Amino acid sequence: MLKNNNLQKVTLLDGDLSKITGNCVITGKEYSCIVPTSGLQRWLDGELIQNAMPGVSLDDREFLKSGISPTGWDKAFG
Repeated sequence: MLKNNNLQKVTLLDGDLSKITGNCVITGKEYSCIVPTSGLQRWLDGELIQNAMPGVSLDDREFLKSGISPTGWDKAFG
């Protein structure tokens, strides 16, 4: 379902929210974020992530796209 194999689990929450959980490709540690389910689906359907989920933080959008958590980003790129 998801574009990045590191995003191993999608949990539907109440309302229009989904919890995405996966391991950071740099640290190997589990990371989770909560995103709007409708925005997630629009992104998976090909819409630009920043347009599909403008209210989601840059850090969480990066994790969805690349599998790099905020901690992993700091470790790799300072």
